[in-house]
Amino acid sequence: MSSLSIFKKEKKKPRVAIHSITGCAGCQLVIYFIRDKLLELLGEINLVAAPMIKGKNEKGSYDICFVEGMVACQKDFDELKKWREQSKFLVAWGTCATHGNVPGIKIYMDKEGVENRVYKDKSHLDGDKRPVVPSPIKECVKVDYEISGCPPEEIEFLRMMQRFLMNVKPVVYNEPVCVECTQREIKCLLEDEKECLGPMIRGGCNALCPAVNHACTGCHGPLEDANIPQVLKLLEENGIPKELVKQRLQKYAGPEFEKLGVKIR
Repeated sequence: MSSLSIFKKEKKKPRVAIHSITGCAGCQLVIYFIRDKLLELLGEINLVAAPMIKGKNEKGSYDICFVEGMVACQKDFDELKKWREQSKFLVAWGTCATHGNVPGIKIYMDKEGVENRVYKDKSHLDGDKRPVVPSPIKECVKVDYEISGCPPEEIEFLRMMQRFLMNVKPVVYNEPVCVECTQREIKCLLEDEKECLGPMIRGGCNALCPAVNHACTGCHGPLEDANIPQVLKLLEENGIPKELVKQRLQKYAGPEFEKLGVKIR
């Protein structure tokens, strides 16, 4: 029996958890603001843990566990390991979870200087034993599915839950922002010599920024098969300063771009 068929065979509502480590909580709010659709979904699942909105939360086991945020301290790492052990499927929800996001910029800066600015008391940072500091959750535990976005779109949550409930393997949208610009007939900002990163960034946002004449700065992180060298060459030809491009790439997914061979230090 495949693991995805367990919900149907046992004829029970899947036990779902929505947990958080270091982050701004904006990705969770996307889920809770779905309102009527969320109420309808709650009739099909058993939301056993969601500390932001529930006073009483159950511990695992979970069938599906969404985790928002990135690993910034030992407590985050310990909580994440626990949820991984308790969950059949673990979903990294939002760009902090998938790529490290803005907090991940710390790795390009003076570590002690950043921590002194952010924390009055740094005692919770002592005794770290994590493999990467700070890090997206896939650097610390096995992740089954990733949905990036700062924040992700509500449709991506609903689409994933629908497929889980249908016992179908979830598929994450994996086309560049340019596809959505084309579908919406939005004029290409690169033609106006703006620093748009759309050709190498995962879509799913319905081209939210280009639709209001604002260049895509990459909040969904890079596509693995994007032609990144060609995009960087185009930006250079458009007169976009290399330092600005470097800052854009560091902002949401610096380590991921480095894995893809981009020098941004």
